[in-house]
Parts: sequence; C-alpha cells; structure tokens
Amino acid sequence: MRKWLRNHWRKALGIASVAIFLAAFLVLEIFSRGAATIFNQAMMNQDMLKGTITAEKITAHITGDVDFTGLEWRDTEGRLILRVPEGHFYVRLWDVVTGHIKSTTLQELILKDAEVSIHLADDMTVDFVRNSRDMKKIQQDDEEWQKKVSLVGKSEEERKRIGEFHRRKRAEKMAKQWKNFDRTGKKIRMDLKLEDCRLEVFYKDRHYLLSGVNLKAAINTDKRMDVEVSTGRFGGTMIGSNVNLRGTVDFQGNEVPVGDLQLRFVDVDPSSLGIGVQVHDKMTLDSHLTGPLNAIHGEGKLKMTELHIPGLYFQGVNGSISYDGEKLDFKDVTGNVYGGKLQAEGSYDLDTRYYQIHAVGENLQSSKALPNSHLYCNVMVDIYMNSKGNAKEATASGNFTSGEGRYRRIPVKRITGSFQQSYRDLRFYDVTIDFAGFSVATDALEIKDKKLSLGPIFVKDSSGRDISTLDLGRR
Repeated sequence: MRKWLRNHWRKALGIASVAIFLAAFLVLEIFSRGAATIFNQAMMNQDMLKGTITAEKITAHITGDVDFTGLEWRDTEGRLILRVPEGHFYVRLWDVVTGHIKSTTLQELILKDAEVSIHLADDMTVDFVRNSRDMKKIQQDDEEWQKKVSLVGKSEEERKRIGEFHRRKRAEKMAKQWKNFDRTGKKIRMDLKLEDCRLEVFYKDRHYLLSGVNLKAAINTDKRMDVEVSTGRFGGTMIGSNVNLRGTVDFQGNEVPVGDLQLRFVDVDPSSLGIGVQVHDKMTLDSHLTGPLNAIHGEGKLKMTELHIPGLYFQGVNGSISYDGEKLDFKDVTGNVYGGKLQAEGSYDLDTRYYQIHAVGENLQSSKALPNSHLYCNVMVDIYMNSKGNAKEATASGNFTSGEGRYRRIPVKRITGSFQQSYRDLRFYDVTIDFAGFSVATDALEIKDKKLSLGPIFVKDSSGRDISTLDLGRR
C-alpha cells in the first residue's frame, strides 16, 4: 500500500510540475504577445513619472526582456521631457503576471542615443526636465554648443544675490507643483545604462552640457549605488573634452545620500571659466569628493602641459586643489617658466567666476622671456592676478627684481620695477636699472610681441642726481 501511494504521489507531483511549467510558459507567451498592452497599462498605473509615456514599438521576450523604439515621456501639459530612439529593459515577470507592478518591478533599463535633461535641487534630489535650446544644438552637432556662458556686466554682489534669489524661487516653485519625477517612499533596485547619450545638468546657477555619455549604475536605494560615467565633449559653464566619474553613493542611515566619488575633467578650457585673456591651454582636474551630496567636498590635482598668459609662458604646471561646493582653492601650484620656477596659490568662485591668484617666480631668464632684447639676467617676480568673471576684466600686477647681468655689453647690477596688465595692455612703472657707478630709470617700458621698447630713460649718478636723458627707442 505504501509503495502504491509513493508511486502515485510521484506521478501526481510530476504531472503538477508539468502543469505549472506549461501554465508559466503560457503566461510568458501571453506576456510576449501582449507586451504593448501590458506596457501601456503599467504606464497608466505608475505614479513615479508624471505625465504620459508611450512607445512606437514594444517587443517582449518570455525571459522578461523588452526592447522598445521611439519611447516618449511627456509632462501633464503634453510637453516633451524625454525621447529615447532605442532602448531595452528587464522586468520581474512575477510582478507582471500577478499585476502587482511596483517601483522594483523594473530591474534593468538601457537608453540609447537619448537626450536627457536633469535638474538637481540644492539637496541633490533629481528631477527630469525639458531639453534646453543648447541641448538641441548638441543633437544637431552644432559647433557652437560648447561656447561658454557669459556673465559679463554684473558685480560680485549682484551675481551672489541673483544666484540666491533664483535658488529660493526654484525651491518655492518645486514645493508648489508636482515634480516630473517623484520617488518619495518608493524603492529602486535596478541597473541603469546610458549608451552614447546627450546629457544636460542644471545645478544652482550652473548649466553643464555633455555629449557621448556612457553610464553604468547599479542602484539599490535601500543600500547604495555604484556608478561609472564617461563622456565626450562637454560645454556650458565649463568647456572640455571629456568627463570621467567613478564611485559610490550610500543611501543608508543618512537624510542626504553620502558620496565617495573620483571625478576627472579632461582638457578644460581655462577661458571658459573666465581665466585670462584668450587662455585656451588645456587643463585637467582630478578630484576625490566625499560627504553628503548637497555638501560634497574634496581635494585633488590639476595639471597643464603648458600655459600662455601675456608676458609669461609656463610648462609642466602641477598643483593641488580643494573643493567646498562653491569655490575651488589652488595651492602648491608649480610650473617651469623661462628657465625658472613659479609657485602659486589662489581661489576660484564657481558662482561668480571671480578668482584671485598670487604667484612668485624665481630665476626666470630674461634671454628666454625676451629673446631679442639683448638683456641677460635672472629675474624674481611677484604677481597678483584677479578676474571679475571674464577675460576682459582680468588683471595682473606686481613687481620684479633681477640679479646681476648685462644689457648688450654693458654690465647690469640690478633691475627693479612694477607692472600692471589688463586685457592686451602690459605696462611697467618705476623701472630702475643699476649699472656700476650710475643708474637709469623710466616709466616708459613696454613689451609687445616679445620685443622690448625703452625710452625715454633718465640717467642718474651713484648719489641719485640727474646726469642726462636718453631715448633708446625700440631695440
């Protein structure tokens, strides 16, 4: 009897297993054939993405994988927020079968060749917004899309006040209206990928445009997110050739998620930051950022192969940077300049683009700086550089002192003086050249196209009395 029951139990179990398998296969087949209907129903019932989501074509597989083309997300007023020409996602089939669609049903999402615009609030919460006109220029491969954002004509106080006003108004507006993306109280566990997309980011009063974006993110809002991003050219508030980001974001036990990120900006154009007059020598910034995302900070390195500013040519520029969310501080910046060394420190305000830099150069060789001047000596220079947010309002001033040398065949004991540079204008003041037993002084010294112009000069004896006046003209 027991043997009979055991044999029949096994047969019944086998039949039940086959029936379950056939039922599952049938459900999966229905899912694959009715993918569009299921997708439309799911999009109508979801409440994370405000507005409507449609797709031109949906192709589902019994594995839970779904391919789509022509996906569009429009807000409640019918305005386009996101369009994805091609993509893929993977869903938990049991949720689909039972009709229990929730935020964790979506396990994987791949967007290809899309234009994605996001707004980051002050607390770093994410919302999706409509593309700007500049984003459309990226799509059309317009060469002008990388041009810098102009902040000419406003004082530092005005820029700060306007920035604070805009942030306050943004916060009020966000509090009064539905956001396009709202995951309040919802969990997300998915892998997100962007492949060759265009991305723009609005944060405070900054606007970043990025092309060729490839992103991989493993997201679990109960625990953490692992993220890796690489891009092509970027523009807007900052211009460069590519950005690389790698790191983690911890969602556990903190009101604001905590980041641990390695961020690298490659070939940044200093002129786009308002640094210098037509300074386009490329700069690379490497940084390690940590802390809450709304107050993330960190330190890193800067590197430039060469740097040209009026009157100075640097090679091998390296230094340290620190970031506190509003400004970049530079310290221990060194570079080779005309056979000597220069060391600098300073700060750059990301909101106003104002900067201040103090630099000291030693053992600069005049014969390299001014190859046709017939002046041979080493020079120490003390420089202060300031900018009010654009190249035309960038100034430099300071003083210099030389060691012993010669002018043509005349021995020179020392040269001292002051200078001031502002937008294509470099002038020298209180220039004194000490020779053996006498000295000369002038306020009329000019360097243009690496050529030295002197005159008139006043010759004095060792006690400082005037001897004569000479006009050497251009040499």
